[in-house]
Amino acid sequence: MNLGFDTFDTFRFKQLVFVNSAAYAYTQIRIDQHTALFGENNLGKTSMLNALKLFLLPEVNFRNCGSKFNFRGTNGNLYDGMSSFRYYFPEDRAFIILEAENPHGDFCIVLHRGGATDKMEYARLVVPCPYARLEALFWDVDAGGDGGIGAPVESMTLQGVKTVLREMDGEPLSDPKTILERLFTNQPYDKKAGRYSLLPLRNGAGKREMDAWRKLVHLAFDISASDERTLPDTLATIIEGQKSRKEEELQLDLNAIVEEAHQLREEGDRITRIRNASDSWEKFDETFQDETQLRGQAAKAYADLNESVEVEEGRLQEALEEASRALNEAENRAETLGGIKRDTNNSVTNTAAEVKATGKQVERLRKEINAAHATLNEFPGMPRQEIIESLDEHIAEQAKDVKGYNDKAVAQQQHAEICDRLASNERQAKWLDEQLTNRTPTLLDDLTVSDASILNSLNRSLGTTHGVLTREQKQAFAQFSQQFRSEDGHLVLGHHQEPIALRDISHQEYDAEKTRQHMQVQLDELKARNAQDKKYRDRLLEEATMGADEIARRRQQAEKEIDKAQKDKNALNALDANLQTEESLDGELRENEEKLEEQKRQHDKADEQWREADENRNKARQGHKTLQGQAQQVRLIRQRLDRIGRDANNVLEGRHKVIEPTPCEVSEANIEALEKSVDELSAQRNKVHEQLRKLLTMNILPNADSQAHLSSFTSDQVAEFHEQLKAVFDNLDTQEANYRHQVDRHNKTTHSQVEILRSAKQLVAAFISGINAEMGQFSISDLEEVRVDYKLHPRFEQLLADLEKADLLSDELQDNKVYEQLKAFQADFFNADARRTGILLSLDKILAGVHYKYRKRGEEGWTTNAQSNGTTMMITTNLLSVLMSRLMDGDAQVTMPLVMDEFGSLATQNMRTARQIAEQHGYCLFVANPNRDSKITQVLGNYVHLGLFHATQAYAENRTVVHHGLCESLSRKGTLTRRAADTQIEGAPLSKEEADL
Repeated sequence: MNLGFDTFDTFRFKQLVFVNSAAYAYTQIRIDQHTALFGENNLGKTSMLNALKLFLLPEVNFRNCGSKFNFRGTNGNLYDGMSSFRYYFPEDRAFIILEAENPHGDFCIVLHRGGATDKMEYARLVVPCPYARLEALFWDVDAGGDGGIGAPVESMTLQGVKTVLREMDGEPLSDPKTILERLFTNQPYDKKAGRYSLLPLRNGAGKREMDAWRKLVHLAFDISASDERTLPDTLATIIEGQKSRKEEELQLDLNAIVEEAHQLREEGDRITRIRNASDSWEKFDETFQDETQLRGQAAKAYADLNESVEVEEGRLQEALEEASRALNEAENRAETLGGIKRDTNNSVTNTAAEVKATGKQVERLRKEINAAHATLNEFPGMPRQEIIESLDEHIAEQAKDVKGYNDKAVAQQQHAEICDRLASNERQAKWLDEQLTNRTPTLLDDLTVSDASILNSLNRSLGTTHGVLTREQKQAFAQFSQQFRSEDGHLVLGHHQEPIALRDISHQEYDAEKTRQHMQVQLDELKARNAQDKKYRDRLLEEATMGADEIARRRQQAEKEIDKAQKDKNALNALDANLQTEESLDGELRENEEKLEEQKRQHDKADEQWREADENRNKARQGHKTLQGQAQQVRLIRQRLDRIGRDANNVLEGRHKVIEPTPCEVSEANIEALEKSVDELSAQRNKVHEQLRKLLTMNILPNADSQAHLSSFTSDQVAEFHEQLKAVFDNLDTQEANYRHQVDRHNKTTHSQVEILRSAKQLVAAFISGINAEMGQFSISDLEEVRVDYKLHPRFEQLLADLEKADLLSDELQDNKVYEQLKAFQADFFNADARRTGILLSLDKILAGVHYKYRKRGEEGWTTNAQSNGTTMMITTNLLSVLMSRLMDGDAQVTMPLVMDEFGSLATQNMRTARQIAEQHGYCLFVANPNRDSKITQVLGNYVHLGLFHATQAYAENRTVVHHGLCESLSRKGTLTRRAADTQIEGAPLSKEEADL
């Protein structure tokens, strides 16, 4: 694997690019040459080295981060998955790019956030071109400002980058299987399949190869082997990975040997138990035969009676169906006629109630009509309305009297009101009398009624002014009044053309004779009212002097008068309606009486029909009940049969179902005989079961001891056990011979399996010997020779020693102690995934420790004393190269970085030796140190000082470190050279310290 061999297919890691990731805004680092990273703590030097694991391992998420990546801080503590995920991929616009080269050309692997952030996923895109073609997507190196370090691409988005990369023939590698096939398999003759081959594993990317590769990656990042399990686990995994042939696998099942021995020991005990149980078997066999015979007899009796019961059940069912039909018809007819009877009875009752109610209404109306006629007779010749008004006045007067009786103050007030009204009415009557006696013509008397009415409507004073009009005045009044006419009770000015309605002037007719007659009527009414008021006044004066008893009597009398007058009034008001209602109700009453007679005739007929139907129904019920009694008897026999045939304690075991039945009598005697026979069978069966349980508890049959505790067995189970037991006892001699043969075969198998176990020790020894043969080609510092030494687990060594003492080819089984040792060893030292890989010996558990031993120049003896970190790192580098050569394709030259943190802790000579060893094995040192160290720059030549440049414009405020395009190197004394790709540019002179190196 030396650099510079052109005959190999070259696989090269060229540069690592961080975009908005870790602590970096944009950082490019070449890794195809020796490079030192300088910078203060917390600038992400170690995380930059660790980022290589994201490309070297076929992972897709940060779950189980510790076991996958082993990311550790400066304090040695593991970082968890979410912290690591958020550090390397803090947002969608975070990318880590690896530029690499293989025989098919340059390509880039672009890592970015995956689809499920909560699952800590990241994804890969591979692009078939060098990184120079992608740079413009991630950083604007030509942007001004910030001293020429460039600026972010503001338009950069994850989706936009993925779109452009796909347009450049990029493709995603999303699942682990595809990642393994495309990145870790060498395809030298298939450009499409091998276009993105990063690491050409010798035997393809199988599970064992990848497990070995994971261990080598962890060894490469722990080159000082500070973890005591790094070397043992790595070597054990490499040994497992090299087992290309089936016969090389340490595949054996010690548990199977132990289990087989246990089974054989149980089989020997079982054969002895069989021999001791012969007497019990003979008793069981005899009882079983007797039970079988008795079961056949009982089953025949059951089948005969069961068939006869079924026939009788069918006959009774048909008879019951017919009786039920007849009963149903009789029930329906009786129910229907009963309904008709009830309906006619209800009709009679309802109509009789209507006749009675109508008769009461007619009687009440006639009383009211008679009362009205009596009232009319009290006022002969007076119209009914005037009688009603008179009654209203009488009611009002009596009510006023009652009020006066109740309240003296009211009586006094009424007296005052009567006196005032009487005085006023007398004055009015006197004036009317004088007017009628001394009446003279008015101005309107000589005019026509029509003209006088028009003028009276316009001015009322014309109708009350006395005087005589001249001929001219009369003519003028007539002409003026003709300008008006009456319409709808109002005056209208004009006639047919454009009349003017005088809505505020109502038409008032004026007739002199009518006026005189009206005044006479007013005078008569006033005189009548005055006479009545005088009587009332006199009565009030009289009542004012009456005692309390008299007042109470008169009040009671007045209230009676009010009640009577009110009733008379109501009777008069309702007279016409009552007469009409009486006539209507009389007709209705006659109709209902006729209807009632007809309904009574219908009811009598319905009652007669119902009585006949009820008698027929009772007969049908009795016949149906008789059949039900017979059916009940048969049903009870059926139930007793079912208890025999279907209950949990069913001793017939279904045998009755396959017997041809013979008809018999369905009787109590036959069912009792059957039950007796079944009881005898049950007792015999219990005896058989008890004997069977005894045999089963002797553990003669395999897996049958648990069934010995069953409460009962079916006949099939008993018969099956009988057959099994018969076969066992009939073949006892043969079983004993087979057992002896099986023990012999088991011992030979155990011997062969233990030989395989011994080969594990030989396999480890052979592998370590081969490693040491290759390690012997190198010398480091003052060490003449370095070897890898190992220690096997003490329990493994002890097991092999104990097995040497056992006679594994004897005729008897081994002692239990031997088998327990094998079982315990397999549980602790074999893998658990037997279903997928078979039961394999786990070498990492057998290989207890791996260390180096050394022989210095000029000395004969070997020592295991710890060497310096530098010496250990160089030895481990040699070992890593030897192990890598066993995994990688022999025709491939892989140039990849060898990661060393805290490189400054080495002495200058060890640094030079480390570089020399790395170059011998095709590695580029990729180291980190907190401070710029002149020794490191002198030895490696190329370095990057992180943290010198910070962008003021970055993708995020906490990720501002920028480095791209150039790396610094020392090329000759006194000159600092900056390299961009392979171009050298002279720069500032070296410091005195650097120039002296």
